[in-house]
Amino acid sequence: MQQTSMTPRMPRSIPSIALAAPVAMTFALTLLLPSKALALTSVTMEQLRPYFFDETVQRFDAYIWPAYAMAFVENAIQICFWAALLLFTLNASLMERCLCFTESLGRRITSERLQRLGAVLSKVWGDSTWAAAILFVLAYLAIEQLLFLPSSFYFGWVREHQFGFSVQSLPSWLWDWTKGFVFHAISMSALVFGLFGLARRHRKWWLLLGIPCSILMLGAGVLDPLRTKMFRDDEPLPTGPVREAIVATLTKAGVEYEDVRVLKMREISTRVNAFIFGVGPSRRVMLYDTLIAAMTPDEIANVVAHELGHLHDRSLVMNLVGSLLLTPLLWFTAWLLRALGRRQRFGFDDDRDVRALPAIFAFLFALGAVLGPIQAATSRYRENRADDYALDLLQKPEAFRSMMIKLALINAPDLHPPLWMQFQWKTHPLVIDRIGRAEAFAKARGIGLTAPTPEHFALPEDFQKRLTLRAKALQTEVVSTE
Repeated sequence: MQQTSMTPRMPRSIPSIALAAPVAMTFALTLLLPSKALALTSVTMEQLRPYFFDETVQRFDAYIWPAYAMAFVENAIQICFWAALLLFTLNASLMERCLCFTESLGRRITSERLQRLGAVLSKVWGDSTWAAAILFVLAYLAIEQLLFLPSSFYFGWVREHQFGFSVQSLPSWLWDWTKGFVFHAISMSALVFGLFGLARRHRKWWLLLGIPCSILMLGAGVLDPLRTKMFRDDEPLPTGPVREAIVATLTKAGVEYEDVRVLKMREISTRVNAFIFGVGPSRRVMLYDTLIAAMTPDEIANVVAHELGHLHDRSLVMNLVGSLLLTPLLWFTAWLLRALGRRQRFGFDDDRDVRALPAIFAFLFALGAVLGPIQAATSRYRENRADDYALDLLQKPEAFRSMMIKLALINAPDLHPPLWMQFQWKTHPLVIDRIGRAEAFAKARGIGLTAPTPEHFALPEDFQKRLTLRAKALQTEVVSTE
């Protein structure tokens, strides 16, 4: 006989307020942004020609637009996957198979240690179905990963090699993909065990979970070094002009740090990047070795100064408000799952049922689509502020401008995305806008800049030669794989 909850239903207005609160707060914070942060730019080829060859722009377009199309296809596949699980109650069928398997396995286990461990986990979970719940999560993630493996392989390895952006071997790529899946599966299993285990014991789990998670979100950056070391090795940046320029930048900004290190990416990718993680004296500056090979010390210093701008702009109040919005969001999620569960049409009973996992993912996907333009505008605003910080700190607009152009030449962003793409997804200002920002800064302060030509911003000859030779060699490798 199916159990029914005796808990009184929430008034219909309460869940509406719970969802409206974070959405309204996000909109309100967006309205506080300057109008420039919300502006969109239509870019012409004439604007790009002083900085990029026409062939470069065309090559970037050939690389990017198929990826855009595939993103739409993958989203459609993802939605169909969730719909199939929920509308045809395949999630319930999958859970039944997991229960049968774990019950059969449990009868065969004779180890006393494993039996004691199982008894402890059953006590925490509330019954012996914890193993089936974890197996359900693993099976769900495995099916989803295999569903998208072909597109991940083609766009993550084949096309990256065809355009010379990756130098990673196929076994290495598969190993990274496997490590990523294992890390995701372990973290998701632990999250589901804790989340649903708490929901099974407390009807107001959203309140008990929301506040601690809000605090954890504020310190999530502490885990960044562990995630980084999972995939690539790093080493201290040797003494020399690059280290001197970075140390001078950190000193000028008054930022404590532990070390400046180099992430070994040369044998994997040709792309460049830099980031800062950690807190206080344990903070580390991490540079791709490809960045050091492609740019001058002044350009690299501007990259680090931009990252310091994010550090300087990180408002504790804004982060606290953003993290506290998690509690009403969890509240609405609980109400939604209970409402859908009462219909008995989607293969789960309520918010305590792990079979509701696809519904949770679908809801978060829909919420992300609604809030996407707001998040993109906020991100562009913060990137602009970080650019302004770097320009003010170093007072080297020439190096900042050349740094931005070289980043574009190597990382191949969309140089002239349509307005609708900027509105929905573009989290960084357009390259042409960031170049204009440096030029406007120089003009306002009477700093002379070199007349821009594509030849002036060419990559170092040895770096460009390496890219060309590697791209030619990879054509044979990719064709043989296909």
